[in-house]
Amino acid sequence: MIKAHVVITGLMATDNPYPGLGIARCLRSSAEFRGTISGFVFDPLSTGAFCAEVFDRIFLIPYPAAGVDVLLQRITEIHNVHPIDLIIPSLDSEVVLYAQAAGELAAMGIKTLLPSVGSIKMRSKNQLYEFCRQHKFRCPETVIINNAQEISARCAALGGTPFVLKGALSDAAICNTVVEGEASYWQLFNQWGYPILMQKFVAGEEIDVIALTDKKSQLAGAVVMKKFGLTEKGKAFAGITVEDDKPVKLTGAILKRLEWIGPAECEFLKDEKGNYHLMEINSRFPSWLYLACAAGQNLPLLTVKLALGFPGQPFLSYAAGKLFIRTVTDNYIDVRQLMKLTATGEVNL
Repeated sequence: MIKAHVVITGLMATDNPYPGLGIARCLRSSAEFRGTISGFVFDPLSTGAFCAEVFDRIFLIPYPAAGVDVLLQRITEIHNVHPIDLIIPSLDSEVVLYAQAAGELAAMGIKTLLPSVGSIKMRSKNQLYEFCRQHKFRCPETVIINNAQEISARCAALGGTPFVLKGALSDAAICNTVVEGEASYWQLFNQWGYPILMQKFVAGEEIDVIALTDKKSQLAGAVVMKKFGLTEKGKAFAGITVEDDKPVKLTGAILKRLEWIGPAECEFLKDEKGNYHLMEINSRFPSWLYLACAAGQNLPLLTVKLALGFPGQPFLSYAAGKLFIRTVTDNYIDVRQLMKLTATGEVNL
């Protein structure tokens, strides 16, 4: 039985939900976990924060843009009153901060299961193609463009239209003409800033792999999901587990090369020849991770075990044919809870 105070971040659960609520649900679903779960939010209106059935306590923390020192100061304040055993960050923008702070957190007695800052940077969108080229993994050719006028010249070199433009942190647009690309460039730039990435288009089936690696970068669990339904932004609102060893082995090889530690998601396109092209690596669990738990791999629970030194064996299989469909649930709270979180930075649920 695990009695630990685990903190989870990323609790927004709107049309593009963060993974934190799913992580907490996985822990609560296990008879082995009998600990305390707290949530870190930087917005008092983070919708998943008020799920009293999974969270015991919510704390307000600074936005990631405030930097590591401000974050550590706030964590120290919380830890002095409510000692923390483990923090599981669930946003890409937060993972790098907690990786930078891992040494200071460890000195306070707070565990994490995270890759190095160097590994995180290597999987970033603007470095992923070069990483794949060096290690002979398939990845669409990708270039950084500094202005919209470059699109026309780069288009032919990338094989013509269509092509893909990607924002620095998120979002992508498939462009069928140069004019369409120039318009998409400014939309992405206004939202995400530099760099804007231009990528060769690859037609295929979207396949995602949720994964967890141990402290030696060995695969401790992985589940393959095929997207079944997409939102306007290309985010899955439905997906099904499929049995396919090829993307699992490929994910293990990629994460081993990256010297990865902890949660990750590898996004692939499977072309008509059956080749898998790596499109993106997210440095945390995806929002659909409860599907993996339903399929037999409670990866958040294994994360807790690996981080805290509890016995835990790697997952070797999962159930195919498990389908998730995202729904909407309204929670009702006393407004005084929201007021207390906003005023004091802390609320008990």
